[in-house]
Amino acid sequence: MNANSDANGAAPPVARRPRAGRYIIRTATFVALYFGILVYPVVRLIGLLQPNWFPNTPELLAIIVLPLLGRIIYERHPSGLTRMLSAAALTWLGVCFQLCAIMLLFELVNAVVGLPPRPSGIAILILISALAVAGFVNAQVLHVRRVKVPAPAQVVGRTLAQISDVHIGSRSPRLLARIVERVNALESDAVLITGDLIDFSGISRDELAPLGAFRAPAFFAIGNHERYVDLAAIDERLRALGVVVLRDEAVTHGPFQFIGIDDVDNAARIVAPLSRIVLSNAHYGVLLYHRPDGFDAAAARGIPLMLAGHTHAGQLIPFNFLVKRIYPRMRGLHALNGSRLYVSPGTGTWGPILRIGSRSGITLFEFVAA
Repeated sequence: MNANSDANGAAPPVARRPRAGRYIIRTATFVALYFGILVYPVVRLIGLLQPNWFPNTPELLAIIVLPLLGRIIYERHPSGLTRMLSAAALTWLGVCFQLCAIMLLFELVNAVVGLPPRPSGIAILILISALAVAGFVNAQVLHVRRVKVPAPAQVVGRTLAQISDVHIGSRSPRLLARIVERVNALESDAVLITGDLIDFSGISRDELAPLGAFRAPAFFAIGNHERYVDLAAIDERLRALGVVVLRDEAVTHGPFQFIGIDDVDNAARIVAPLSRIVLSNAHYGVLLYHRPDGFDAAAARGIPLMLAGHTHAGQLIPFNFLVKRIYPRMRGLHALNGSRLYVSPGTGTWGPILRIGSRSGITLFEFVAA
């Protein structure tokens, strides 16, 4: 008789993981966070402004459901109007997150001192309104950062422009048109796009048409959001507009060799496709990879410059502290064994159209004599 069988010769039942328990825990955690971060601060602020106010069912439903409803409608019925509804809803969620941090501070002080409700509510309303307006305006401004890179004589005097994380779909194609106009004014030798250009399925060729107006050749490596939506269609549309899509491959352009590696969730998996690339000794290598966590592999291969994005530089305080823990090289220029990595803060935004503690950027690399 098999040692794993019972007295009747039947195998014992296989122990199953408590999936229902994990599902309940995840659901309870989500509900607690949703109410704690996005519902309670709003209800509490209204209560401070109107001490005798008590939310009725319709009011509570509006506070709870409307932010999610805007995004759901856009996903089911995409159009310019529903995109605006989705953007407004997600921006509202971002404002609520900022309000949550303010409200926590208020509750701590109030527990010790006992602050007057209505004046406190007015002060909080003014503060969160100022933050929301400043964050929204800041998200619209395209800052150009010029980065000088010491380089060999073959590329001295050349310039490259980088854009990253534009997120067309969450953002309007009008943003793309503004970016192209601004990049063209820089008169760079090439435009490098390091992923998350698109984050929504069904973005048409007409909506992406501004990409065809780049005056310099444009090269693109995919990000995680392209993988999440209709990657094959995105690939086809970008190529039709003249963008060079680099999928684990390299091309040469003037004195440069541009290398594009597909985004992967596991950083260790970048090593294999990168090892298959034949590096040109006669050209200056520039690696386009969406995430900054592939830099060790790039430096090990001796690639002089790697461009990445993905982090958005945190986009909103206090997310920058969380992102910094995941990606220590969160933004800016970094060096390792003679190689350099530049992490873009992102040219657009994802989710809330807000920038608090970060700026939307286009980067111009100016190669200077070492």
